Amino acid sequence: MPSVMALLLFSCHNGRITESDSDTDSTDIETCLEADTLSEVEEEIEEADETDRLDTSFDDFLFAFTHSDRLQNKRIEWPLSYIDTEGRVRKISSLNSSSEFRFLKGDFFTVMYGDRKQIEEQKLDTEDSVVTVERIDLQDEKLRKYEFRLLSGKWKLTSVHDVVFHESDIFDFLTFYARFSSDTLYQQAHVEQPLKVTVLDPEEDDAYIEGTINAEQWRSFCPDVPHGVISNIRYGVQKYNSRQMIMQKSGSSNGMQELFIFAKEDNEWRLTTYEN
Repeated sequence: MPSVMALLLFSCHNGRITESDSDTDSTDIETCLEADTLSEVEEEIEEADETDRLDTSFDDFLFAFTHSDRLQNKRIEWPLSYIDTEGRVRKISSLNSSSEFRFLKGDFFTVMYGDRKQIEEQKLDTEDSVVTVERIDLQDEKLRKYEFRLLSGKWKLTSVHDVVFHESDIFDFLTFYARFSSDTLYQQAHVEQPLKVTVLDPEEDDAYIEGTINAEQWRSFCPDVPHGVISNIRYGVQKYNSRQMIMQKSGSSNGMQELFIFAKEDNEWRLTTYEN
């Protein structure tokens, strides 16, 4: 039985979605979810929800949730708990979902890990009952958390929490990465010399080519790193290493994945490995 993600991607394929990458504010996927295609996607989501297929994977659920107004109305615990940066809690009865979840509607989303073991554990689709999705505005230094809980077998958004940027447990890395992703000279200066790279072999399926490039080649090798407003998904209790950060960039419509591995040495963060 195909997952709801596969069904949705099939609909987008018919809507001529391309495999080009763009920033997280891209509206390419939204373009495909219009008119008849939008209706078809809503129907697929409704069917998956009714047959209990929607909640077998949080990633599938999240994709459907961010692209279906109907599902959002059903899967938000109203009134929704909102916690401001000073820790004050109040209940809200509405949410502008079109702008609220725009950062998840682009060609890709990003997840940060403390080490490779966390990536492998997440692939096992563990039985986490709480997942936190973070909206990270690097330029304006704003951080908002959306907490989803598995209630009676259904994923539901239960709270929204604004966090003071510098109080994030990954603030040190985010401060570095905000500049790394927006300043080309700074970026080049913070790429390991030489940089380890692993890429798919174009001539052989499931084979990879390993090598190195110098910092001057980096911009032409990978001209567009995630920037602006990015995401982070914390599956269960996600712990981070103060000296290493792995950013995984996953394509929403093409299944592509890239890994950017950063390490902190001598009080400076650097990109040490890139994998595609």
